Formats: sequence, structure tokens, C-alpha cells
Amino acid sequence: MSMGSPPGMDEYQRLIAERAAAQKKKRTIYGVVLVVALGAGGFWWKQQKDKANAAQAILDAAGRFAERDKTEMGAFWSCAFGSEIDVGMLQSAQQIQQKIEGAYFTQQKTFSDHLTTECVPKIERARSALGALVADMPAELKPSLEKYVGALPRMQTGIEVYAEKIKGRGAVKDVDQSIQEVGGAFSPDATAESVAFEKFLVCAIPDLDKKKDIQGVLEYLAATCKDNALDFMTGVRDRCGALVTNVDKDGKPTPSKTFKANTKKLYEEDQRQLQAWDYCAKRSRKGKKQLDLEDFLTAAGDYMESRADLVQTAREAAAKIQGQPLPAAAKKAPPGAE
Repeated sequence: MSMGSPPGMDEYQRLIAERAAAQKKKRTIYGVVLVVALGAGGFWWKQQKDKANAAQAILDAAGRFAERDKTEMGAFWSCAFGSEIDVGMLQSAQQIQQKIEGAYFTQQKTFSDHLTTECVPKIERARSALGALVADMPAELKPSLEKYVGALPRMQTGIEVYAEKIKGRGAVKDVDQSIQEVGGAFSPDATAESVAFEKFLVCAIPDLDKKKDIQGVLEYLAATCKDNALDFMTGVRDRCGALVTNVDKDGKPTPSKTFKANTKKLYEEDQRQLQAWDYCAKRSRKGKKQLDLEDFLTAAGDYMESRADLVQTAREAAAKIQGQPLPAAAKKAPPGAE
């Protein structure tokens, strides 16, 4: 009788085999699941890394712009302002004007040459340096940079025009001062100053003969200079300025036919009209300062806006790429805010 397997042994072996097979299958499944999980995790990690790199590339580009702007345009602003001031701290065109006019005040005779020989070359270099960034700038930032670069040549032209215009400011102030000096000596006596000032009044005040007295002249000057001192005083200086700036005090004056009548109704000891002429002169010079810088300030406004937009756009683009909340936009002063 041959020795066979004990009863139930075949069934036991099948059970063991099945359990082993099941365990092997389970391990295989776990392995597959782990591989899939690791693969998915690796893919997610790569996605996040790619997003972070893309966001950083935009921020880096904005950083290069900011650094170039600070170096190149910072040199121009320091030159124009006469001191190192971060233009980003200024909130309006009027503040820029005040800084430039303040620099003019400290070197009135040489400021025009200073702008032309020292400041203009700096903005020319800035145009070249900032323009070179356009080609490699991320698409999201190009519109702001192109607007920024487009403002620079207009700023250069504007500051060149301003430099030319301020050359004539000395002559303007000379006429205004002469009005005060000659007018201060105005009297019914036919002196050189009185004769000259009466002729000046006839030239400067339309329909002077129809003004009943000095009050009519004062009212006319107040109303005219409140509304349009610049045009009025520009015309007065051009047409009539020579009558008070070229007075021959040692020569024999020749009174006009209207001298006696006009001095009788226009002379007063208080000389209130000198205050009126001073009011007109100051308002006109203030208006001329704004007009002198108008083109530059318009271009500078575009410069400031595009400068801020580029930085804000970079922050927003980086946040969107990474699925982060958008950063709050910097508050902007309204155009022309004081």
C-alpha cells in the first residue's frame, strides 16, 4: 500500500497556495497604488514648481525694471529736483512742479543750462536703458512697459521746452518790478516817472478814458486778472512794458494830451492800483509756470501711472499663476490732485 497524502492535506495545500496568491496579489495592488500615488504626487509637485517658477520669472522681470528705473530715472529726477527724492512718494503733477520750481528758485540764472547740459543726457540714457527691457519682458508686463517707455521721449521734449521758456522769466520780472517802481512815483506832477506811467496806463487799460475814476480801474484789473491774468499781463508786458522799463529820469518828459485829465482822476495817495498790478503780475507768473511745464507734466503723469501699473500687474499675474488672492492695488491720487 503506497503512502499517500494524509486526509485533508491537498485541501490545506490549496488553501495555503490561495492565501499566498492572495497576499501576492494584494502586495502587487499596493505596489501599483503606491506607484500611482507617487506619480500623481510627483506630477502635482512638478505643477506647483512650474507655477512658482513662472510667477517668480514675472516678479524677477518687474524687479529688473524697478532697479533700472531707480538707477536711470532716479538720476534724472535727482538732477531736475536738485536733491535725491523718490518720485514714487509724490502724489500729483503739482508736487512734481513744486519740486522742479523749487530747484529753479535756488539757481535761477543757471537752471536752464543745468537742465539742458546735465539732466537731459540722463533721461536720454534712461530711454535707452529702459527701452532695452521691452524685448525680454513677459507678455503680461509689456503693455505697461511700452506706455512707460513711450512717455520718456515726451518728458525729454517737455523739459527741453521748459528749459528754453524759463530763460525769459528774468525779463518778465523786470517789467513787473518796473511797473511797481515807476508807478510808485506816479503823481499829478509832470515828472519822467509820472509821464511814463500815465502812458503805460493808457496802453494797458482798454477804454481808460471811459473809466470814471481809479475805482473803475481797480475793478477792471480785479475782474480781468481773476479770470485770465496770464493772457492779460503777457499782452501788457509785450505792448506796454518798454514804457516803464526805459524811463529816462534825467531827460525832459513830454506829457501826453491826456496826462492832466488822467492824473487828476487816477492819482491817489494810497496807490491802491500798485497792489492791483502786483496781484495781476503774481497770478500771471504762477499761470505761466504751469504753462511752461505743461507738456512735461502731462508726460510725467503717464510715466507715473505706467510705472505703478507695471509693478501692480506683476504682483497680480504672479498671484493668479499660483492661485493666490490678488494683492490690493495701491491707491492712486486723482489726476491733477493737489
